[in-house]
Amino acid sequence: MARYYQPWPTPVQAAHYTEPGTLPAIGQWVTSLRQQGRVAPQVSFTIDGGEPPVGVLTNGAVHHALVQTEFLVYDREGLHVLDAHTFWRHYYDPFPPDREWTQ
Repeated sequence: MARYYQPWPTPVQAAHYTEPGTLPAIGQWVTSLRQQGRVAPQVSFTIDGGEPPVGVLTNGAVHHALVQTEFLVYDREGLHVLDAHTFWRHYYDPFPPDREWTQ
């Protein structure tokens, strides 16, 4: 679900909320990060029903909405939400899915 995005030397892991079906996988990723001790124990991710549903990243009393087309980014400072415009201004996919690879 989460992929690495660059620039180097500080790539980030990020999950792109492209469709409602991606939210459970994003939630599992956040749970995994928490279980590995990479984010604080109080960090959680829930899904707020609606049309379309919204992901909610919670860190203590602070809540951040993850709406469709946005990215949940994990970097050395933890997890945060970025809108697509801001994300693509700073990062790129080194292996885009539509790129043809030759050997």
